[in-house]
Amino acid sequence: MLNTYFKSSDKNFYLLHGDTMKLLPEFEHKFDMVFADPPYFLSNDGLSIQSGKIVSVNKGTWDKSQGFDYLNDFNRQWLSLVRDKMKDDATIWISGTMHNIFSVGQILTELGFKILNVITWEKTNPPPNFSCRYFTYSTEQIIWARKNEKIPHYFNYELMKQLNNDKQMKDVWKLPAIAHWEKTCGKHPTQKPLSVLTRLILASTKPNAWILDPFTGSSTTGIAANLVNRRFLGIDQEETFLNISQNRKIEIENPKIAEFYKNKIADFINTRRLTEFLDNEKANETIKVVLGFCQAKEIKKLNCTNKFYFHAIENKNTIRDFPINLFDAKRLILYSGGRSKPIKLNGFYGEISSITLKHKSDIEGKSNSKTEFYYEVTLAQNFIESIDLKFTLNTKKLFEKIDDINLKLFQQYLPAITTWERVIEANIQ
Repeated sequence: MLNTYFKSSDKNFYLLHGDTMKLLPEFEHKFDMVFADPPYFLSNDGLSIQSGKIVSVNKGTWDKSQGFDYLNDFNRQWLSLVRDKMKDDATIWISGTMHNIFSVGQILTELGFKILNVITWEKTNPPPNFSCRYFTYSTEQIIWARKNEKIPHYFNYELMKQLNNDKQMKDVWKLPAIAHWEKTCGKHPTQKPLSVLTRLILASTKPNAWILDPFTGSSTTGIAANLVNRRFLGIDQEETFLNISQNRKIEIENPKIAEFYKNKIADFINTRRLTEFLDNEKANETIKVVLGFCQAKEIKKLNCTNKFYFHAIENKNTIRDFPINLFDAKRLILYSGGRSKPIKLNGFYGEISSITLKHKSDIEGKSNSKTEFYYEVTLAQNFIESIDLKFTLNTKKLFEKIDDINLKLFQQYLPAITTWERVIEANIQ
């Protein structure tokens, strides 16, 4: 039986004590994302400078180099076990330096992962070079890969663009190393900063995602995950580090401390941007969206109107009360195509102000229509055109096989209800 070292009261933060190689095969849970900071095997009795003092680079016996063959075998073993715990569309982030990152990249390819990026994290405050015979070591690499070559992954492109002054974010990240305010519960020799973990979690997961860290240490991964409304499981064989992890989780259960950390994280510092983003993310997750069919010839008229009409008639002139919670919809998105053409969003959408049942005689231009009644959708302003909402829809993914009623309505070009999040996910890349 698998024993939990620590389970938080909100059930969003779990810790397991032991060898990750032995523990991973003991449970069946699948994760949306993995972050791993495996041993770099660089403890070679060298010296470095930390806070102005000369210190040993040795981290512990777990970080001692045992040769290249051992390194490859180690990486192959843990990556194979972790891969089995990933959902089919999950991604993994692996941190390293020249001591281990080439081995990790090789094994990822060997096991069938698709490498997406190799992030270079440039530390804004690296320790100086002690020997003065080399350039200062100021970077680490973080490989980002997805589990399967052919199964698409999630990427929050828009947020990363916002954080980069509305320009595409590059694969070089200039972020600070660990800060003093992140060590209130104790120190770990290879602790990563919240700024790095927060960015990669927001880039590659959605709210409530499950995140695994097989070498959790002091669980910066879990703290970042919980701060941004994701769930976490961490594994480590050092009880001292798990105790730090537990205390860090208990610390952020205080709302004031959690908010303080959110406001200190780089990318969002001195603003409430992170909190505001999380609020919007949570709202968008559940925003009800009604999809409306629009003929191609009508698209050019949308820029100058805030009205849209659904036929409200069924057989025998009966007003149709669509079984789709139409009046719960907060946003209208239009699509075109169908039959011999692919179904595509045409870029036009708007926030719904009201939905009213009207007779054709009360609607300009509809008096000669064969349809007696319409649902008039009034938007808060004229239709907005967005290039980000111009894409081909994966309708199976849109309704996820569990919403047969709305799928059938959609196939008949009738108003169908879904959520904003599902619409974005249904983009055929």
